[in-house]
Amino acid sequence: MKRFLACLLLLPVLGACSYLEYASVQADYARIQQADPGQVNLKHMIDRQTYYVIGRTVGEKARFENTGLAVAAYSSRYKSNERVDTMYFAGAGTHFGLNLPEGDFQLLVFADTDRNRIYDRTEVVGQASIRMNERSLPNKVLDRVEISLGPAQRIDWVEPFSMPHADDPTNSLFFPTGSIRSLDDPIFSENMATLGMYDPASFLERSPTLFYALEEDLVYKIPVVFVHGIGGSVRDFRALAERLDRSRYKPWFFYYPSGGDLDQLAEVFHRIFLSGDVIALGRMPLIVVAHSMGGLIVREALNRYRAGPKENRLRLVVTIASPFGGHPAAATGEKHGLIVLPSWRDLNPENRFIRALFRKPLPKTVEHQLIHAYGNPAALRVGAASDGVVALSSQLRLEAQAQASAQLGFESGHTAILENRAMIDHVIARMDRVENFYPASHLEMLRRGGYPVKLSDDYGPVSQYIIRTMGKYWMAISNGTLAPFFPEQAQFVRVVKGQATTENAVIRDWLRFLRAYPGFRIEPAGAGRR
Repeated sequence: MKRFLACLLLLPVLGACSYLEYASVQADYARIQQADPGQVNLKHMIDRQTYYVIGRTVGEKARFENTGLAVAAYSSRYKSNERVDTMYFAGAGTHFGLNLPEGDFQLLVFADTDRNRIYDRTEVVGQASIRMNERSLPNKVLDRVEISLGPAQRIDWVEPFSMPHADDPTNSLFFPTGSIRSLDDPIFSENMATLGMYDPASFLERSPTLFYALEEDLVYKIPVVFVHGIGGSVRDFRALAERLDRSRYKPWFFYYPSGGDLDQLAEVFHRIFLSGDVIALGRMPLIVVAHSMGGLIVREALNRYRAGPKENRLRLVVTIASPFGGHPAAATGEKHGLIVLPSWRDLNPENRFIRALFRKPLPKTVEHQLIHAYGNPAALRVGAASDGVVALSSQLRLEAQAQASAQLGFESGHTAILENRAMIDHVIARMDRVENFYPASHLEMLRRGGYPVKLSDDYGPVSQYIIRTMGKYWMAISNGTLAPFFPEQAQFVRVVKGQATTENAVIRDWLRFLRAYPGFRIEPAGAGRR
């Protein structure tokens, strides 16, 4: 009865008692591990620790430009050369992510050079060895794993495996394969979000990148990273994302398994979005908008953020209905649950994660807008002062108020607040105060786009994209219509004038374009403006 009561108490947080179904699934994983142990099965057991591996392939991009690649992790802990996790992508230079249990692993990169959609023992183009345990990786994240790609070699013990046919993801010039999706993509469905709570490993097998975008990258737009809560999805932010001025902002999403360890997820968030190691924004500002438990992940990531010269320039954080004081139902679930999600332990008000959440002040360069909700529908009533899910005392924890730049409440339910027009107006207004790195006159020219010309294959894919999307801006800088305003641009102008040389392939392609299309010019109105 206590276990059933725990499930009922968690209904407002989790959304449904499919909990019981997944408790049965977890029991099956435990039985399998006892009868036929394996690393693949072990990583699906929610009571066992797993590690995130973030890496990058390094090599000659032209060689693998149109080739399907896969990185696979092998372990011999229980079975000889067991393939524990695999990520599929395209092109050298892209990042990859793996989810693995503790142990030693051999990472192999395969290239489908014969285009038969099968990776076999003769198509290994890179390899590396890694070791993961709690002592060496207390944060449970291994990043900066670089695998150099070269000529294919044969490894006899490899068992061939097929490229998946269920999904045909969009390739990107700048993001991992499959990162560009629409909000209606099945990967963001409610079923996937539920899977992320109860079986994080299965979620990550289907959604390995953790990073998603709605469009190819344009460097002059300010990125806005949305972070959902427990049981949530990218789709939760549809109303907000659709209100963004897409000529000024680009929506990005941290889509993660919400049953996971919040410390670990905060570390992953920091490595991907804040550190500057995976996504390097340079001088561009960054905005983060987080709902519910997502606000806890972001706040813990800020404990790792130093606002140093190499880190991305985070300027605005908006948290919406976040349980900064934890949730008492999580404590009940931890004590009486059939299974205990790692995130429940962290949401327990008495546990270390909540108690230490505000151990460091925010950097002075970061504005925190603390938004709380206080609508309390009778059907979801959990107390006199709440949004139907999270108590106001938790949303308005004193330390959170003390560190916030401003706070504002809206009469709305816990999830309904994400569609509250007044709340959205407030968030958009605060975003508009974040100053873009590019001066107004440069932004005006950037928004004019590029040249819709058919270019030969002599131009690289990135060069073609830039000419097509930002060509008029590059032309304005090249011919002096706009004055350069940072050192790299000034060096670019010297190259265009023949006063300096460059090894940059994109700039070389631009010089070729200038010679091939001498008629393209930008009117000099506003020349030299800043």
